Amino acid sequence: MPKHILVAHDLSVEADVAVRRAAQLAAEHDARVSLLHVIEQPLGAPLLAKARQSAVAALQDSARSAGLTDYQPLVAEGRPASVIAATAQELQADLLVTGTHRQALVERFDGTTLEQILRCSRVPALLVTDSQLRPYRRALSALDFSVGACHAWRSACAWLAPGGELLALHAYDAGNDPARLRERLDEQRQLLEQLMHDESQQVGGPLPQLECLVSSMGVREALDHSLADWQPQLLVLGSRGRGALQQALLGSTARYYLRRPPCDLLVSA
Repeated sequence: MPKHILVAHDLSVEADVAVRRAAQLAAEHDARVSLLHVIEQPLGAPLLAKARQSAVAALQDSARSAGLTDYQPLVAEGRPASVIAATAQELQADLLVTGTHRQALVERFDGTTLEQILRCSRVPALLVTDSQLRPYRRALSALDFSVGACHAWRSACAWLAPGGELLALHAYDAGNDPARLRERLDEQRQLLEQLMHDESQQVGGPLPQLECLVSSMGVREALDHSLADWQPQLLVLGSRGRGALQQALLGSTARYYLRRPPCDLLVSA
């Protein structure tokens, strides 16, 4: 079961929303929370001490507003992506949570920063965009048999609220033979169901309601269609695919949705 949530906090209003989501998840799953702020600009000793004090005070205010009483405030210096990834590994965090504007393309915790973190960390990263903070009861997962996608799927199983639903979507190129389209899609569905069964054995605790869908559309087209049709609260992606070509494809898909999140987004390497 997940036990430790790390929130990367840039002292923005959006990061406060991420803290509130972390507090809600921690209460649901009896997990502890650490709040981390990284001072990026090099400062002299007097200014650094003042910056650290201000950051700790801001983290305490954010935690208080979120109703957090048991948490660990952390302040470090360096490059944010490197420090966040190293801290997540050191703390053995089960989830990294960040916040960002829904419409903004350039934020301190934008897609580029998260990609940098995911390149050197296997800790699933949750990008929070929804300020309503309803418990996660419906999630859509792009599942392509890759390690990252499977890791993200298992993480979604662990963090969904009790009684939640998780739809696994697999986009499959069935070729140009319409006579065999249904047969090939059925074969892929059987493989997907077996994969979900195998992966579910590694999830500690109760499972959400599991569903799967195999589509002959392209990855992004299938995801957009399912997002519109299913209206999930959480989109779940692996940051890379299986082979070189599919790594580039799914990597570009993850980057696309990190910059244009249609809902909260969970990404894992």
